[in-house]
Amino acid sequence: MNAQLSTQDIQERLAKIKLLALDFDGIFTDGSVYVDENEKETVRCDRRDGLGFEMLRHAQIPACIISREPNPVVAARAKKLQLHYWQSVEKGNGKLDILTTHCQELGITVLEVAYMGDDINDLAILHAVGLAVTVPDGHPLVIQAAHHVTTKHGGRGAIREIIEALLIAQGFDLTKLVL
Repeated sequence: MNAQLSTQDIQERLAKIKLLALDFDGIFTDGSVYVDENEKETVRCDRRDGLGFEMLRHAQIPACIISREPNPVVAARAKKLQLHYWQSVEKGNGKLDILTTHCQELGITVLEVAYMGDDINDLAILHAVGLAVTVPDGHPLVIQAAHHVTTKHGGRGAIREIIEALLIAQGFDLTKLVL
């Protein structure tokens, strides 16, 4: 069953979002990892996504990263972007449990969350949130579960795409959020 919603339904859900939560690998990145001879891993992220998070901060909409992968790159990127983050999350409902607790701390429900994920370990959280988003090259089961599939790929502007859609749906003027 395909869960994708109409443009109008997506706009209505975006207007109610109070938190953007994201997986890291495949969303911030294209899913690739570069490993050097010293086993140091590096990834490629899109700088335009960074400006999107700045716009979210100005709009006072929080964002966070929830990743299963224990990787110093996740922590480094989260700190640079001033995002709350969790990594080394347990399998199963670990991501959903973390999100539920974070929502309670913020005084919101999971139905007021947009979550971006791309792989099968994101399915539980995608089924629970108000707006489930993935990228075009997400796992087929994730694409089926998602309410919306971005036109841009992870690590290539997908985050910025959903941030701008969220801000526009909530009535923000994008040009006034970056001054």
